[in-house]
Amino acid sequence: MNVRVTRDSVAAGDDIDAPHTRSFSFPDSLSMLQLVSAIVAERYLASIIGNKATWSVVSGIPLAVVAQQWSTPRAIGWPEPVLSDLDWREGVLCVHFNYHTQLDPEFVLQVLKDLRLHAP
Repeated sequence: MNVRVTRDSVAAGDDIDAPHTRSFSFPDSLSMLQLVSAIVAERYLASIIGNKATWSVVSGIPLAVVAQQWSTPRAIGWPEPVLSDLDWREGVLCVHFNYHTQLDPEFVLQVLKDLRLHAP
């Protein structure tokens, strides 16, 4: 699958090539969480001094939280979303990483888990 990834900047000097667009190609068999892990493994995300950057991953809906201090990304919801339900444009999956500075990733994860996208 072809994936177009963007991310927020982490500092003013990082704004030069914002939104940091990068394209990847991954096997179609990857799950959403495996896809996020593969992007992280490609060293796409900026690291920061202190090693406590927190990111949320979205593609039409919130998907996962990534933290420099965690060994693996954590999914926001269960069941895991089906890749075909995410933000596709002209056959390319679009994924964005939101930067949450050095907020506690457990806090960011809980806020996103509690988020309501539709009125009850």
